[in-house]
Amino acid sequence: TNVRKLCGSCNVEDETKALLVENGVDHGDFPAAVLRDVDKAVKTGRFLEENKTSGTDVDVERDMGWKPTEEMCRGRRDYRNHRIFTIDPTTAKDLDDALHVTPLPDGRVEIGVHIADVSHFIQPNSAVDQEALRRATTVYLVNDVIPMLPRPLCEIACSLNENVERLAFSVVWRMNLDGTLSEKGRKGNNKPDDIWYGRTVIKSCARLDYATAQNIIDGKVATGETQADEMFWPKSRQPTGGHTIDQVAADVRLMHKVAMARRRLRFGNGALALNGIKLAFQLGEDRETPELCAPYPIRDSNRLIEEYMLLANYFVAQRLITHAHRRALLRNHSPPIELGMQSVVDVSKEAINFEIDTTNSSTLQASLSRLSRECDDELVVQCVTESLMTPMKPAEYIAAGELGEEDWHHFALNIPYYTHFTSPIRRYPDVIVHRLLQATIDDNVNEFPQTQGDIHCAAGHCNDKRMAAKKAQERSDRVFLSLYLKKNPITSTLGVCLSVGEKTFTVFVPKLGASIKVFLQEHEDCFNANAFTDDGGKRHIVISPKQDLIPGMSQSDDDKGPSWKSLDIGIFTKLEVACTCKARPPIDVRVKVVGPWKE
Repeated sequence: TNVRKLCGSCNVEDETKALLVENGVDHGDFPAAVLRDVDKAVKTGRFLEENKTSGTDVDVERDMGWKPTEEMCRGRRDYRNHRIFTIDPTTAKDLDDALHVTPLPDGRVEIGVHIADVSHFIQPNSAVDQEALRRATTVYLVNDVIPMLPRPLCEIACSLNENVERLAFSVVWRMNLDGTLSEKGRKGNNKPDDIWYGRTVIKSCARLDYATAQNIIDGKVATGETQADEMFWPKSRQPTGGHTIDQVAADVRLMHKVAMARRRLRFGNGALALNGIKLAFQLGEDRETPELCAPYPIRDSNRLIEEYMLLANYFVAQRLITHAHRRALLRNHSPPIELGMQSVVDVSKEAINFEIDTTNSSTLQASLSRLSRECDDELVVQCVTESLMTPMKPAEYIAAGELGEEDWHHFALNIPYYTHFTSPIRRYPDVIVHRLLQATIDDNVNEFPQTQGDIHCAAGHCNDKRMAAKKAQERSDRVFLSLYLKKNPITSTLGVCLSVGEKTFTVFVPKLGASIKVFLQEHEDCFNANAFTDDGGKRHIVISPKQDLIPGMSQSDDDKGPSWKSLDIGIFTKLEVACTCKARPPIDVRVKVVGPWKE
């Protein structure tokens, strides 16, 4: 066991340092050799962005800009005059992906997914390449970002910022408005007619965020007015380069129409969606104090991007399998743990008399859809979904030749193969995929510097680092949620029991989007507790008030004391709970039972 004394607790700086070290993602500054590599890679395209100070003729340096040279653009397909734009989170700085849509005379559309051409800047086995592999992924914390690549790459030269020329790796295909891929009237099994893969040069005309794109989809803006309302479409996000708001809005709405049709097809073909609640925080000026905490909204604008990224990744996986063969870097997703799934099945049958079919992702999604239709209580659906996430295995990167074809399958997406191509700024496997894809285009896969074994080894390392980053991100969320509750304790909210142990039980708190373990020992001052297993093997915890004063209630609240005598806590039991920050380190959320939930 490696035990190190690092720092204190219950303050952001020390807690952040601890979670980075604990999860092995405390990468520190980039080494000098890495920065020299980066400087060399971007040197020829650098220029000083300048603007003039108001009322003077003095040029003021604003920042270091970058644009590709003519030599860099040679041999690339030129999309600089196409209406291409990005849709990302509001605060995003590393813009990996951009899109275009073009209506075709035959009624179909051309879709282009343009991804930052990171592999152009990173030579294999260079210092920056080795450091990127070591880090493997960008780590996103509530208050910080630990990047995979140095800033001159991830935020400037590679990032597909608006109104500047950028190098991209693109996938372009045609599809029907109903989400299908094959040409209408042509026999086949819904395969696209042709897909173009290649390096490009683009110039994004607008940096949309999800909120703005959703406003466009909802018709809140760009509905014929001469000037867009900046409340719904900020000036800084409006198009440049001669493209109009009406043109971009029409593109967004067309993309949305096709994407939603594609999404319906995906779920009709057995794709599975288990989406937990992700919290978003608004920090104060000190970047440490959480002033607001709320569930992160998933809108149709998010789903629009998701559908096209899924298709691009799928098409690239297909190309790698047929042309790179055993070297293909894929992302598989194994079926969930059977024992854990059976436990959820049993609980659902017993608690709500509902049969869940876990035979495969298609039957599981069908069960959840049926539950949503038949169950009047949306919270029950949410709790079943939350319970199903526990036995799910994580998706993993693999080299195709290391496993049989049946093991390439992606359980959640319910497709035979998949990869990651669309985020090379923040995921190293995507960099390998870009290099492999270019090798298939150049027809020199046999000369590729990495063997099947090398790729599988790198994939395993990336799996480990991705899981470490996920744990660090989850811990950062928990730290800031705890700090928020420290200043804004919740005295009464709904909690639902998801599991019962001998001396603990797990409560899902919808308002927080979190499942918290509750310890009976922490309730000894308030309740008498009896934990036992009944004749059917079902765990129970029965609590009763020990005295009039219980969490969240003072004597003045009810002079007669609590109105309930005992509470049998089992699966899906609704509870009234209080949520605060633990008084002692390590910092965490503390949930205490107040009593039964009153509808």
